[in-house]
Amino acid sequence: MLGSQVGCAAKRRALGPDPRRLLASGGLVNAGLATSSVFVSLFFYLASGSVSEMALYSVGRYAGLIVMSLVVVRAFPNSSPRRLFRVGLLLSAAFYGALIALGRSAGDLAAPLGLFNGAALGIYWFGANTLAYDVLEPDERGHYYGWNFALMSVLNVVMPLTAGFVIARIGGTPGYIAVFAIALASFFAAFVSARGLADTRGVGGVSLRYALSFPLQRTEWGRMWIALVLRGFKQASGGVGLILLVALATHSSRDQGEFAAMASLAGVGTSLVAGRLPARWRSTGMWVGATGFAAATLLLFLHLNFRVLLAYGFVTGLIYPTLMVPLASLVLETIADDPLAHKLRGGYVLSREIAANVGRIVAVGLLVIFLAVTSPTRAVLIVLTMAAVLQLVVAQLGRTGQSPASRQPAAAPVRP
Repeated sequence: MLGSQVGCAAKRRALGPDPRRLLASGGLVNAGLATSSVFVSLFFYLASGSVSEMALYSVGRYAGLIVMSLVVVRAFPNSSPRRLFRVGLLLSAAFYGALIALGRSAGDLAAPLGLFNGAALGIYWFGANTLAYDVLEPDERGHYYGWNFALMSVLNVVMPLTAGFVIARIGGTPGYIAVFAIALASFFAAFVSARGLADTRGVGGVSLRYALSFPLQRTEWGRMWIALVLRGFKQASGGVGLILLVALATHSSRDQGEFAAMASLAGVGTSLVAGRLPARWRSTGMWVGATGFAAATLLLFLHLNFRVLLAYGFVTGLIYPTLMVPLASLVLETIADDPLAHKLRGGYVLSREIAANVGRIVAVGLLVIFLAVTSPTRAVLIVLTMAAVLQLVVAQLGRTGQSPASRQPAAAPVRP
């Protein structure tokens, strides 16, 4: 099966109708996330006056992602990915509605609101990731993820700048509420748009123990599982830590938007190029992304100010897609290599979500521990340095995941 996929990969074609619809609906979701993600975390920090509350929101969010992924496969095994996609969007819109209604009092509810947001996004991502597996042909995967990350990068330029301007113009809590209203509208628009998505079969039921056994049953998936954990560690350490560094350096919501925009602007072209890398060059691309990201982290040990942070954001935004885009495609290929993938795809998606969110929770947990024993700046730098080193491991896992030995059809996992 894999041999045919590798052959198809050499013959790239334009994305089909279903992938284009998924890209469009996902784009609206990414618009909402790009508008609000930085400012939701910052809002909990400002509303509570505590870094710990911001961290609690993140921990609750990632825990909610894992818990709801488990609930989906156990309680709703026959729900189609499209239905999960749309229900997750409605619940995400409800989260922003709750923030608008609660205002500054939301600062005292960081953990439960994070849990609710994570649960909503857990349903959405389970549906979205399963749909991606269902509708993408082998020769479309790299192309799709290249466009997806490029679109995300464009939105991460435009929307944070817009949100920062809105908050600066309106000021205070009303400014944040206006930003949350924009996000709510984006999620609702995505819900309407998602009516046209392909209606594929249910995700299927699978136990937590069985999903956790996947990395042990298949060496190839074990490598990808660890890579996803380490990628999740990087996402959370940057998502929380860099917001804190910018806040400490500038005390400005507009500067938060400018930093997010700078980091994303640099990655637009790189994402498109990474999505078109031939299979034989993907390992090199992943190593370029990992080593470049690690080298850029050294910038943070210079005199830390907003200019240095912008330089760090630009360099990492430019280079990291060469690791991120091939990894996303390689994960789907590794799932598809299993002869029983058509029956077990729900379990693989669950395993994937657990991996990513374990990494995120570990990163935030370590940040909280370091915040208790050292200064905020030093605590963030320690965690970001760990993330940079771990991306070198991700590149190595990606390289071995593409080795000839790992390209052989895997033995089927033991059935539960």
